[in-house]
Amino acid sequence: MGIADSEDDIDVVGMFFLIEFCLTIIAIGVACVFPNLGASWFERVEQQLGCLARRRGLAVVVVGLTALAARAALRPIEGIPQPGIHDEFSYLLGADTFARGRITNPTHPMWIHFETFQVIQQPTYTSKYLPAQGPILAVGQVFLGHPFWGLWLSVGLMCAAICWMLQGWLPPIWALLGGLLALIRLGTFSYWANSYWGGAVAATGGALVLGALPRIKRHQRARDALLMGLGLAILANSRPYDGLIFSLPVGIAFIVWMYRKKRATLGRVAARIVLPLRLVLAVTGAGMLYYFWRSSGSPIRSPFFVYAQAYDPIPVFPWESIKPQPAYHHAALRNFYFGLPLAQYEFARSHPSWFVLTRTAFLCFFFVGPVLGPAHGFYCWSAACRL
Repeated sequence: MGIADSEDDIDVVGMFFLIEFCLTIIAIGVACVFPNLGASWFERVEQQLGCLARRRGLAVVVVGLTALAARAALRPIEGIPQPGIHDEFSYLLGADTFARGRITNPTHPMWIHFETFQVIQQPTYTSKYLPAQGPILAVGQVFLGHPFWGLWLSVGLMCAAICWMLQGWLPPIWALLGGLLALIRLGTFSYWANSYWGGAVAATGGALVLGALPRIKRHQRARDALLMGLGLAILANSRPYDGLIFSLPVGIAFIVWMYRKKRATLGRVAARIVLPLRLVLAVTGAGMLYYFWRSSGSPIRSPFFVYAQAYDPIPVFPWESIKPQPAYHHAALRNFYFGLPLAQYEFARSHPSWFVLTRTAFLCFFFVGPVLGPAHGFYCWSAACRL
């Protein structure tokens, strides 16, 4: 992110944090002053949720629909978000491209006057990002009149997928609770539900991968292998680096499980699991090569790397060296990359421990937040008391 990007992002995240923090303080205050308020009502709700949780498929659907209803109910407060960050405009360009039935766009004859952030102009005009986010936004634009509704759908799918994933690892009631907590933490006031560069699509892919693993180990069904392959495909086309790090432990666990299988059952496992998984990954790989070829002119070079070569000399990792400065046509582009991104890179190289600490604190803040903070605090306190 650049300087202007970062300020806008801080304002948006700060507003959502303030809303969530105030609601959490109100809830804690009411619970302290009136500890028995609604006790009988909550008991009935708990019983009903227990009945719902045992109907696993229905529980997944209810979580997804509740997420959609919750964000729709907040529309009078939050409204339809307006893009304000460079990445959002890039994702919306991808969405509009797909909505018009194109994979990419031709370069404008006077492209040099239209250069902007997170977008490549040559050899084609398109978003630098991988295409997973674009189609879901395009669905909202084409069928519901605005890309926001595609974002809205992605949040519902994410919460439903998280509930489904947890059902593979936890008892039904805890899986339902986890899906509802994801709805509260990520599906309402989070920027994932209120910006066009959110991570709901990638989170859905991760949930499919993680939820398919225990089901494959228990049942060896082809449909679970297909769902794992779909999740890997989504990760590869949304957050490829994060998805790779996320998928490695899952892949290792899968290989260990295969290694421990008896030789007599390996053939059945290969036919039901390995073959469908390889088929999905092969189709995904072919599709990505075709997309790269159409957008960047090379099947092995993504638009992301085309953009980095043209505009962004600041490396992603602090142990890498800064690349030679590109020949910028506009001072705004140079000032963008040699402003805050360069300062962050130099800080990470000079103070690696502080950099890791601040990144870890941000992740804890994002995934826990005010609404789950007290619960985590009470849990840590009770665990410390038992030691």
